[in-house]
Amino acid sequence: MTRPHRLRHALLPFALLPLLVAGESFAAELRLGIDGNYTYNSNYFSDNDNEDEANSFQIGPSVEITDQEGRFRYEVQFDGAYQAYADQDGVDAWESRLRARASYDLTERTRVRVTNRFRDISNLRFGRQDIEVADTALDPTQDRYFRNEFELELIHDLTELLELRLRGENQWVDFEQNLDRNDSTAWQGAGELRYQVSDTHFLGVGASYTRQDFQEALSRIGSKADYVSGFATWTWIVTDAVTFTANGGPSWVRSDEDGIAQVSQTRFVGGQQGGEDRRAQLGNCGVPVGGQRFASNCTLAPVSNPSNGEGLGDLVVFGVDPGTPRVGEDEQLTFFGGATLTANLPDWNLTASYQRRQSSTTGDGLASSLDRVFGEVEYAPSSSRWSVFAAGSWDRRETLTDSTRIDFILVDDADLTVDAERDASVLAITSIRSQNTRRDNFTVIAGTRFRIENQFAATLDGRYRRTEIDGPGIDRPGIDTFFVVLTFEYDFVPIQL
Repeated sequence: MTRPHRLRHALLPFALLPLLVAGESFAAELRLGIDGNYTYNSNYFSDNDNEDEANSFQIGPSVEITDQEGRFRYEVQFDGAYQAYADQDGVDAWESRLRARASYDLTERTRVRVTNRFRDISNLRFGRQDIEVADTALDPTQDRYFRNEFELELIHDLTELLELRLRGENQWVDFEQNLDRNDSTAWQGAGELRYQVSDTHFLGVGASYTRQDFQEALSRIGSKADYVSGFATWTWIVTDAVTFTANGGPSWVRSDEDGIAQVSQTRFVGGQQGGEDRRAQLGNCGVPVGGQRFASNCTLAPVSNPSNGEGLGDLVVFGVDPGTPRVGEDEQLTFFGGATLTANLPDWNLTASYQRRQSSTTGDGLASSLDRVFGEVEYAPSSSRWSVFAAGSWDRRETLTDSTRIDFILVDDADLTVDAERDASVLAITSIRSQNTRRDNFTVIAGTRFRIENQFAATLDGRYRRTEIDGPGIDRPGIDTFFVVLTFEYDFVPIQL
């Protein structure tokens, strides 16, 4: 599916909503704007052995249309931008973000809510919105992905104090240029009963079922995962400006790997270094075991070979040795839940939260969890044109079940400086990798915003990101990246429709 088709697919449910509420009156407001920024990136390719700075510019439209009156209420926001790099070739691209919400009161006691969030972005950079939704760095070497989350919720007041909530969700992620990552699709159904204990306390109990399908990728087996969860919820309205929410409960997870008899992979072992395809040298592929070297032990350090414009070679189909071990099915009992505190005070906005949930974006082809700690504070006095803000997060994506790893025997050669080549005359082998493969991302952002005039504002901020990947048999150094971003925003006068 092409990029425009993906965006149209994300908008389709909202395009149909007006047909479902024909006869309703509308009083919408349209806001148009233009945003642009300059970004300095200290380590564009996220490569500690060859850090490469980058300077880029972005410019694009922002569109927001809202109507918060009547039985049908909605809000749609779109931000698009073209990013151009002054010192990197072949990486200029368009980015899109869509956020849409709608609600409709079927009766005085029943209402429907629809929410959709679509992103077509590069995860070599991140901002405050990305920190909020844990899109801070799925993998710093994977430069583009599409992600969509759609949610449909039915809320019905059984009595004045008892409420029934039914929810359905669909999530998908597509790694556009990342053939060694698993695209995935997830469907979830959930139900909850929520009881108003008092004017300030609400308690709930519910259950959910999720089915996640991971597609096969290069050297990666596809799989299916099932999550069955129970949970309790608590909402405490501390004051009109302060709210605390908490939820949690056990979750049973089962992963079922697809059967596989053959796999496709490039002829040579390597990757990108400094934005160029590089091939590993045979001597950098570990110590021979039984006279054989394996592709999984190859590194591009301390030295690698240029590909001379030929990349990593053609794709080769390898048979997979049926006698080597595979996981097949595995299961795990875990816990999902979280807590959030928000405070919207006259001059201050504060948020602190912890969340543990099923992850739809690891790309590892396995049932995974996302642990996330997030905090944000903003000082924005109404009497001043200035505001300052800071935000930070830690998120960990961790596989919950064992997995099958595919490996390749290399062509032997007395010259250890030759390109490491997978041996197509022998079968690929499999081994079992224990659970707990982890991706940790640490992010910090701090800056200030100045409203030059009512419709024109500028923001200057600094950002830091560290990415670590760890687990059985994985030994990679952490990757640090620093950013400086200067943003200008111009909003036109709102239009009443």
